[in-house]
Amino acid sequence: MLGRRLPKARRFSYTPLYYDPEKEKKERQGVRRIKFQRRLTRKTARARSLVWLLILLFLVVYLVVVFSRLGTG
Repeated sequence: MLGRRLPKARRFSYTPLYYDPEKEKKERQGVRRIKFQRRLTRKTARARSLVWLLILLFLVVYLVVVFSRLGTG
């Protein structure tokens, strides 16, 4: 082990099947950025969060009733 050189990694060449160098050059010149858009307005987001809050409240009250009946049974 000491004094020996480790073998080098093998080299390979890969040519993509659907590669168009001209298209890539054009894309690099006019850098395209990802645009993010909101789907919900703030008003609809608040309404949706209110609905989930009411569902969660109903679920908690239901579980309290069910577990209180188990204790008295």
